[in-house]
Amino acid sequence: ADFKLSDLYKMEQEMESVVSAVMGLGGCRAKSELSASLMKHAEKDAMVKVVCELISMMEKSTTVLKSAACSINNLQADQIVSQKRIMELQEVNRGETVKAVTDTARSEIKSY
Repeated sequence: ADFKLSDLYKMEQEMESVVSAVMGLGGCRAKSELSASLMKHAEKDAMVKVVCELISMMEKSTTVLKSAACSINNLQADQIVSQKRIMELQEVNRGETVKAVTDTARSEIKSY
């Protein structure tokens, strides 16, 4: 699948939603308040649901990250090809410039 930035943002929103659910189970207002001792009191069914959501989210994030990595590799390959072409064109231009200068010099020498 092709990587889209919107996929990353969607994944981020899903993560925030699950983290909020975990915080709710522990009775926390901030992520920094989360602790194992708070989570011991959470309902088992609710914890099972959150764990399943986390596993699903991990699978989705792996897919998004692999897609992003492929896109990065493709962009790098394209950039290398473009840079090679630029260097080839610069070399051609350099050769044409040298030829033009040489021709001008010869022409000037002949005119003396």
